[in-house]
Amino acid sequence: MTGAQDFTDDDRRHFVRYTRTRSWPLLQRFPVSDELHTELLAQMLDSSPATISSLELSLAEESRSAAARLLADEPFRLALSQLPFRPDDVIVAVGDSITADRLGWFDLLDQSLALAGAPAATLVNLGVSGNTTADVLERFDLLAAAQPTHVLLMLGTNDARAHGRDSGYRMSTVDETERNLRALIDLVTRELGAAVTVMTPPAVDQRRIDEFFRDSPVRWQAAAVAEVADVVRKVDPRAVDLHAAIIDPGHSDLLESDGVHLSRAGQRFVLARIVEHLGDGRRA
Repeated sequence: MTGAQDFTDDDRRHFVRYTRTRSWPLLQRFPVSDELHTELLAQMLDSSPATISSLELSLAEESRSAAARLLADEPFRLALSQLPFRPDDVIVAVGDSITADRLGWFDLLDQSLALAGAPAATLVNLGVSGNTTADVLERFDLLAAAQPTHVLLMLGTNDARAHGRDSGYRMSTVDETERNLRALIDLVTRELGAAVTVMTPPAVDQRRIDEFFRDSPVRWQAAAVAEVADVVRKVDPRAVDLHAAIIDPGHSDLLESDGVHLSRAGQRFVLARIVEHLGDGRRA
């Protein structure tokens, strides 16, 4: 690195929590060794590879503990047993930081299936922090390379992301988001022959956003995220409606202090909704 950074232990843990270099498009198209992935994170965080490995292990253990607590709940355990996944299936999650989160819903699903002990499908996390629908469309070749039989698609939060303190230019217009989602669904179902489950982006908290991003040129508007959720519902009326589920004022504990990312409780809540939806589809 060109100069020492003032990273705290919490800063490093937060960065590693949401950063999966193995999912970065460039490093998927030009793979490097596991050791180099660890070294890359270490250099980015002015740290040591041993510290990065320790953080990754700690986050994995926390995810496993959370999955064990979920499995103690009988309705969740029953819904998990109803998932329409076969042992030879490849389940790929595509999304942004909410999916890339090492304490997130998809890792919790992976850990839950492993702890349940039944023969499980192969789960692949292709979440990349900051991704928009356009970003995922651009890296569709990498999704295809994973050879999924079922794709879980949670996108849109970053389509609503705005840049500029005064102007606030959105990453994607509503029409662009709709076009990208329709293209992705068509590519997954027609070209890959895979099933797809689409989710609306979770609701955000405007008060927390305004406070957390007060001095930042990047921000979100709750109304813009709601517009994206409407687009998802339009494109796929069967979508898992996480936005409507989280917007309830009684669910204020489901978001982090930034008002955008899901808290640990929020990730567990989202997984329960997704598992319930998928299990209901099988029974139908």
